[in-house]
Amino acid sequence: MTLQPGRGWLGHRPGQSIRIGVDIDGVRLWRAYSVTSGPRGDGNISITVKALTGGVVSAHLQESLRPGQIVQMEQADGAFTWNGGAEPVLFVTGGSGITPVMGMLRHRIDAEEAFAADTEHAESAHDIVVLHSAAHPEDVIFADELRSL
Repeated sequence: MTLQPGRGWLGHRPGQSIRIGVDIDGVRLWRAYSVTSGPRGDGNISITVKALTGGVVSAHLQESLRPGQIVQMEQADGAFTWNGGAEPVLFVTGGSGITPVMGMLRHRIDAEEAFAADTEHAESAHDIVVLHSAAHPEDVIFADELRSL
């Protein structure tokens, strides 16, 4: 899901999450979602929402939210972040724990590829390993993207 933050948005560090508030039947409900987008020139951010059985907010976001609709959004928060650098890294994730890591991967790979282009290196080298666990292969969110990386 792509969101356009308002004027007060202070930005985020890769890996952080935001809380989204939606009004459902006259009650504002809040849920936290990891920012999963890499850097974007348009200032928008993306979150990944899986509609859960019985999940009131996730189902509302998936089924009822329309383009241009306003939702409440808090500032990004969380200390599990990538703050730059090209050191080797191992990510060990399970289930939906891959979502903050996807934000970090997308930022890091974009940064390394931009560096390679700016310095005329033939290609960038990503010293990154992701070990992800899920109950079933079809449960691996971002599976195609992870395989391509």
